[in-house]
Amino acid sequence: METIIFIETTKSGSSREAVKTAARLGFITVLFTEKKRFLKRRKEFPDITQMIHFDKMTEDLIRTEISQLQIQGKIINAIISFVDPFVSLAAQLSNELCKSNISVEALRNMEDKTATRKALKENPTTPKFEVYQPMANITDFINKEHSFPLIVKSPLSKASRDVYLVENKYELRKTIKKFLKIYPDQQILLEEYLDGPQYLVEVLVHNGKINIVAIFKQEITKEIKFIVTGYAIRLNVKDDFYNKLYNTVESIINDLKVTNAACHLEIRYVNGNWKLVEINPRISGGAMNRMIEEAFGINLVEETIRLYLGDEPNLIRKHEKHIYTHYLTIDSRGRLLKVTGKNRASKEPGVREVYIKPRKGAIMRPAESMGHRNGYVIATGNNLDEAKANAVNASRNIKFYLEPL
Repeated sequence: METIIFIETTKSGSSREAVKTAARLGFITVLFTEKKRFLKRRKEFPDITQMIHFDKMTEDLIRTEISQLQIQGKIINAIISFVDPFVSLAAQLSNELCKSNISVEALRNMEDKTATRKALKENPTTPKFEVYQPMANITDFINKEHSFPLIVKSPLSKASRDVYLVENKYELRKTIKKFLKIYPDQQILLEEYLDGPQYLVEVLVHNGKINIVAIFKQEITKEIKFIVTGYAIRLNVKDDFYNKLYNTVESIINDLKVTNAACHLEIRYVNGNWKLVEINPRISGGAMNRMIEEAFGINLVEETIRLYLGDEPNLIRKHEKHIYTHYLTIDSRGRLLKVTGKNRASKEPGVREVYIKPRKGAIMRPAESMGHRNGYVIATGNNLDEAKANAVNASRNIKFYLEPL
């Protein structure tokens, strides 16, 4: 009864595909989750052998449930999470109980953005930053010399939640007070605003060898917040751009002391220099695994599972295709009545996948985080411009009908 335990998943995207992949590879799959709605929709998860609900997941409770599974006769081959904030905990347990060899301390530093900045303080990719301590005097802190605009964020933010652009001292005070009200005991991270094109880099490190699996140029829309609405995959020609980026990624990975792990970096090219926006201890969520599979024939969540199992990941490309993914957002708020146009969009030239996230009756609103994006269209083309045009044109078929609240 060879088993892989997954600590939490999302309804769709990379973490969900990881569970499906483990089932396809022949493993018993056990999901630990805090999401009661998953139990109510149990039939939608046929690939999950056993689902165990926690009111609140703690390390002690997780260990207790793992012991129960072992008593039942299950052989635990790996414990994995593709969901914050459980990635480093899963790796720690997997190292301890399954003889994995994952870089736990590096993953732990990636989970906390303040810890990341401190670990990379001497790395030239690190922007200017400072940390507000929750017990500090706000007025004294505000009156210090600050170079606006600033990015203010929670060290534990994910998917662009709790990330704000502030232009002056008034906005800074307002944002700090907002954070203290929600997270009274949490530090607040302030960083210089980085202006330049942004890229996402998917990395898998095996026995110290750094593999750049995919590079995406991100299209960022600024409405209420900064939201990534487009991903254009780069075919990684070994040109000067790639070499400089690889050297930058290598310096970051080495300074964080990563030996075995999957991670992704968001990085900006600012005035001729690469600057790290953030690094996260897992593959990016959403359509990322699907995009990489369409572009290169590599299932990155499968190769990450192999890494946890102690096997060598296979990152050889089976093909190379231009891929663009366009995410769907709305500019109004309401209850979803229906969605039309998915089938028409699916039949447009170059379209590889159309995904609609919200169900009928869902409350929808303009995107304030990545989690508020409402679906995506993945398309290919003879070149990147054509792939983007195909994805954007297909998305125009999709209409969300809302009932005002």
